[in-house]
Amino acid sequence: MKKIAGSRNHEADLSNKRSAFFQAAPDIQRLVICYDEHLRCVQGLADETRRRYLPFAARFLTWQFADGTLDWNRLDGESVAGFLRREAARLKTPGHRAPLNAIRSLLRFLVFKGFIVPGLEGALPRWQRYRHASLPVHLSDDQITLAINTCRCDTATGLRDRAILLLLSRLAVRAKEVISLRFEDIDWIEGTVKIRSSKSHRERILPLTKDVGRALAKYLREGRQNSSSGFVFLQHVTPHHPLATSGAISYLVRQAFIRAGLKLPRMGAHVFRHSLATQMICGGASFKEIADILGHKSIDTTGIYAKLNIASLASVVLPWPGGLK
Repeated sequence: MKKIAGSRNHEADLSNKRSAFFQAAPDIQRLVICYDEHLRCVQGLADETRRRYLPFAARFLTWQFADGTLDWNRLDGESVAGFLRREAARLKTPGHRAPLNAIRSLLRFLVFKGFIVPGLEGALPRWQRYRHASLPVHLSDDQITLAINTCRCDTATGLRDRAILLLLSRLAVRAKEVISLRFEDIDWIEGTVKIRSSKSHRERILPLTKDVGRALAKYLREGRQNSSSGFVFLQHVTPHHPLATSGAISYLVRQAFIRAGLKLPRMGAHVFRHSLATQMICGGASFKEIADILGHKSIDTTGIYAKLNIASLASVVLPWPGGLK
């Protein structure tokens, strides 16, 4: 096997943070650490994507090489398919695509490193996916107001949660972008806020609306605990660390929906992004304008909202070949 170089500090960090799925042979641990470095440094994948891929990679390699010996001659299409069938059997239908994407990525990495010859990664089936087969879940203005108003303004937690819900609903930021917000990102004089994208690794500057600005200022003056942390939003339990994961944001959103009596197919923070995009497309905004607000790298991603407005669909439809007859 070729020698795999990696950062000792990064290796220690991964071992500590991901011990739940790093109970594997030393060679497999080192390979997965090298794979993670590749995803981060070469492919530039977001942290959330890497966190999804790594457990599948570790389980697959442990399943394939139970004795801990990385013998690549034992790796073939049948063994890969067997692992994918096993993983799919324990997942709900929407999650079937996750192990397939992760293992395809791992195989491409193995080809890149020269451990296996090209071809095996192309043998994996592609998941049938219809991107625009369903409408995005979204809220009306009244429903958004109802959810925001469930946050109490006489408690520190309520002030924090209200500011977060307004950020989500008015600026369509991602949950990860909320917890990454720092004091230097807010320009009170210019009335703007810098959003550090968790997905595309690109920054975007958005207008700080009056209601968002007021809610943030009230939280910072009256609700936020004294802390040397540069992050805006903190936990309200000692020792008041910054919010750790996007799951914390989705949890408080879900609680607000429950208090408001809203029952939705999806109860996470992303509903607010869909809601603002829906309002914009129905109000006549262009796909480019929406893509800029949402931070989409490709305007194709924004196309999911086209079907929400028949007039917008008519403006982009192509003429029938040969014309009318």
